[in-house]
Amino acid sequence: MVNDVIFDFCGVLVDWQPRRALDGLFPKQDIDAFFADDDRCGFMYYDDLHDRGTDYPELLPAYEEEYGTRLAQMMRAYAAHIDRTLVGLMPGMPELLADLKQRGVRVWGLTNWGRDTWPVMAGRFPQLIEALDGVVVSGRDGDGAAKPDETFFSLALERFGVDRATTLFVDDSPYNIDGARAAGLPAIRFVDAAGVRARTLGA
Repeated sequence: MVNDVIFDFCGVLVDWQPRRALDGLFPKQDIDAFFADDDRCGFMYYDDLHDRGTDYPELLPAYEEEYGTRLAQMMRAYAAHIDRTLVGLMPGMPELLADLKQRGVRVWGLTNWGRDTWPVMAGRFPQLIEALDGVVVSGRDGDGAAKPDETFFSLALERFGVDRATTLFVDDSPYNIDGARAAGLPAIRFVDAAGVRARTLGA
């Protein structure tokens, strides 16, 4: 029996496309390199620092010192245009949240996101924030922790006041799924709203 569902934001509730922050501002090959899977430009590493509570005014000079002026221009542009990365809500998710709440299932948000840019996310999707029973944001609430850290999941469970045994966590990242399960939290990997609906509502 599922009494509570905790949802990741980016890639589950929200369609997040990081390249959109830089599209049209830099050559395609530079953008490809900036977001490359091997993290040759350090975007993923520094984005994780941002998610863990280092705000951009502190993070950007450190990035420039390590990677130089040209890449720092791209990182600054990403920070300045992060609103462009938030394309919209994922298909079927607003309806799923409404149906879960109608069944008496509480719905929560758990996101790796920066403290200083959280107002951008919340301002872009006010109806989503209102629909959720609560949100834990890593940069704001995590005290240096973020997914997939077990401590971050434990913090969220305590903050929400939910029982692990009757709670389901939904995320699109296998690393975050592993972290949740290591914390004793049942978890499924997100593919689409229909899959979560089948797991939670049986329809």
